[in-house]
Amino acid sequence: MNTLQGFAALCLLSAPAWAPAAQPEYSVEACCQLCPQAAQATLYEPLGLKNFATLVQTKDQWLFRTQSDLRTDFGLDEIGYKALKRLRDGLAQRGVELVLVLPPSRGLLHADRLTPAALATFDQATARDNYLQTLARVRDLRVVVPDFGTLLQAPSPADQPFYFKGDHNWTPYGAERSARLVAQALKGSNALKALPQQAFVSRPVGLLGRSGNLHKAAAQICGNGYAAQFVTRYQTLAEGSAKPAPRVALIGTSASGDAFNFAGFLEQYLQTPVTNLSVAGGGYDDSLIAYLLSDTFQARPPAVLVWETDNLDSLRKASFYRQAMAALSDGCDGQAPLLRGQVTLQGGRRQVLFNGSGGAVHPIKGDRYQVDLQFADPTVHLMSATLTFMNGRQENISLSRPPTVDTRGRFAFELRADADWDELTFLSMDVQPPPGTASTGLSARLCAKPATPQAPSLRTAQAEGH
Repeated sequence: MNTLQGFAALCLLSAPAWAPAAQPEYSVEACCQLCPQAAQATLYEPLGLKNFATLVQTKDQWLFRTQSDLRTDFGLDEIGYKALKRLRDGLAQRGVELVLVLPPSRGLLHADRLTPAALATFDQATARDNYLQTLARVRDLRVVVPDFGTLLQAPSPADQPFYFKGDHNWTPYGAERSARLVAQALKGSNALKALPQQAFVSRPVGLLGRSGNLHKAAAQICGNGYAAQFVTRYQTLAEGSAKPAPRVALIGTSASGDAFNFAGFLEQYLQTPVTNLSVAGGGYDDSLIAYLLSDTFQARPPAVLVWETDNLDSLRKASFYRQAMAALSDGCDGQAPLLRGQVTLQGGRRQVLFNGSGGAVHPIKGDRYQVDLQFADPTVHLMSATLTFMNGRQENISLSRPPTVDTRGRFAFELRADADWDELTFLSMDVQPPPGTASTGLSARLCAKPATPQAPSLRTAQAEGH
C-alpha cells in the first residue's frame, strides 16, 4: 500500500521477559475505508455536507460524489443561456473579452478510477455528450471557451492526476493543463495581441500536501481520517524587467488559489501578467459580482476576464444575473436616480423607497430599472428586502455574500423582469436590519438600467471558427 495513504495504529505483541529475543510481530490493518452509513442521503442534510452527497469510495481510496462528480446533466436552460449572453455582451461593451473555464467533472476525467459497481450507475457516454454540448452552446454565445474536450481523449497519467483523489479541486498539474488550454483558446485574438508581453517561467518549489474536502466529509460521517495526498508545488516568476500593469483578471473558485498556481500558469502560457482576484470560499459568482462593483473594475476594466468555474449551477439562478448586470453598470453611480431614500435601520424593517413621494407616480417597470443600496456599515454581508408593486404583489429578495468577500456594504440588483413581472409598476421597498447589527444607516437609489446591445466588436479566432 502507498505509504502516503497511511496505516492504522500498529499493535505490538509483547513477549514474556524470559523468552528468547525475537523479531517483533505486528498486526496491520488497512486504513480509511468508507463506512456503510456514508450511503445514507439523510446524513448529508447539514449545510456543511450538502455538496458531498453521496460519497462512494473506489480504487486507490479515491472518493466521488454521486450528485456532482458522477452527474450526467450540464449546462443551462434557455433563459440561462440568454442571460449569460447578455452578461458577455455587457462585458464586451466595456472592452472585456470573457473566457469561461469549465473543466470536465471528476467522474468524466477519472472514470478509470471507478470500480465496476460505480461505473454501473454512471452513464459516462451521456455525461460526455452533454458536457461537450454545453461547451459548444456557451461558445455559440461568443464566449471564449477552452477546449477541455481534448482532455477526455487523452486523460492524465495515473501519477499526475488532474484532480486530487479526495478533493474537488484540481492538482497543480490540472491547473497547468487548463492554463495551456486557455492560451490556445485565446491564440490569435485581438484581445491577446493587445496585452503587454513578458516572459514567465514556472518551477517546482517542493511538495503540496492536500487533505481533501471529500476526505474530510468522509471523516465527519465515518469518524476515521485520510492521510494527505502530496503532489509537486509550483511557483511562477517573471523574467527580465519589472512586470507591466496586468490587463488580465482571474476570478474563480478555490481552485484558483495560490496553492495550485493557476494564475501563474496563465502568466506562463499567455506571456502577460495576471491579477488573481479569486477569493477563498467566495464562490465564482459572488467574487465576480464584488469585482464588477469595485472601483478597480469601473476605473479600468481588464482586457481579458478569465472566469474559472467548477460547474454552471450558480449560473442557473436569475438572481445572479440581476446582480451581475447591475454591478457591471456600477449601479446608479453616474446617473440621476428616479427615486432615492435614506433611513436608519433599527429594530425592524423600514421603507426606504416609495414611488409617489411628492405626489409624482412614475411608470417604473421591472424590465427597465435597477436598485442600488449602500449600508453605512461596510461589513454587511446580507441584505433582505420586500418589494411591493402597485397591484399588491410582493417579492421578498435576500442577497448574501460569504464573509470572505468584501462587499463594502453595497448591493445592486435589477428589478424582476421574468414572466409578467416586467409589466408590474414598482411601489415601494422595505429593508430589514442586517442580522447582528443593532443600528446602521442605509441609502437607496432607483435608476434606469442602461441598454446592453449586442457587442460583436470583440472577435476572436475561436469565435470566427463557429
